[in-house]
Amino acid sequence: MRWMGLKADRARKSGKSATAALGVRLPKGLLWVGCMWLGYGSPAQEAAYFFPYQLDAPDTVLFLDWEALREISGLSSTHQEGLLCAVSDERGEIFFIDAAAGAIRRRVFFREKGDFEGVEMAQDRLYAVRSNGQIYEIEGWKRRRPRIITCYETPLTKGDDVEGLAYDPDRKALLVACKGIPDSAHERHIYAFDLLSKSLSDTPVFRISPLQVNERVPYADGEKRQFFSPSGIALHPVTKEVFVLSTALKRLAVLDYATGELRYAARLDREIMPQPEGIAFDAAGRLFIASEGKKGKGLLLRFSPKAPSPPE
Repeated sequence: MRWMGLKADRARKSGKSATAALGVRLPKGLLWVGCMWLGYGSPAQEAAYFFPYQLDAPDTVLFLDWEALREISGLSSTHQEGLLCAVSDERGEIFFIDAAAGAIRRRVFFREKGDFEGVEMAQDRLYAVRSNGQIYEIEGWKRRRPRIITCYETPLTKGDDVEGLAYDPDRKALLVACKGIPDSAHERHIYAFDLLSKSLSDTPVFRISPLQVNERVPYADGEKRQFFSPSGIALHPVTKEVFVLSTALKRLAVLDYATGELRYAARLDREIMPQPEGIAFDAAGRLFIASEGKKGKGLLLRFSPKAPSPPE
């Protein structure tokens, strides 16, 4: 381990930043002002909104020297401090990762193949979601041979392209984020899978307008004319805001939990996060993002929240 220091609407179908440590030059036109990104001529975000993470300067960046973690497709916090769980899309296996060292502490195998795109620990059970919307509930995962209670079918299909899973304790539900089509400007949808009734909400509980994200963070020179498409989702443990990653365009969107409104959007530095797909928070509000690295190794980045500057 080496320190280097994330039902469709079918009708419409010290001192030195991590960038410096990595030898990365921040793209022209992208500024960090206080704790707000202003980039490439984008309009300012909500004037009263404070974003507490400096996304160009992670506290730590870990190379994950495990082939199985080369492309993490889902990330989750756990009940144990300093321990995350992750899944990759090629195999039904969940990895418990030491967030400080990047080492695998435990492996939970539950299915040979699957295209799994999200993982979440909720109420001491593990859940994994496939891109076609199937949700696996894994009980007894502490045993040598865990038991899958069942595979829950949902109205979602491969065309919805599920890419994210998060636990919503207020709803007692899993949030299921659908990627949609990156070339389409149609709304992106997030549904709730009720853990009591084991059923998916008929309508989205959150909606994201890719055009609105583009208004906040316009295309940069050379960027593909794609649209925001969820690849990971997590709830902030303190503010309850909904953080949604998009590998397409390398964006992060923050939604208000109560209203669903877009509070904030940011461009992610593709030199630091080439393919961000896993996102999670620990109980202290530290943000973790998993990405595939350029050299074929997985990356795990940690961002600690910053306090707002006192008024002058």
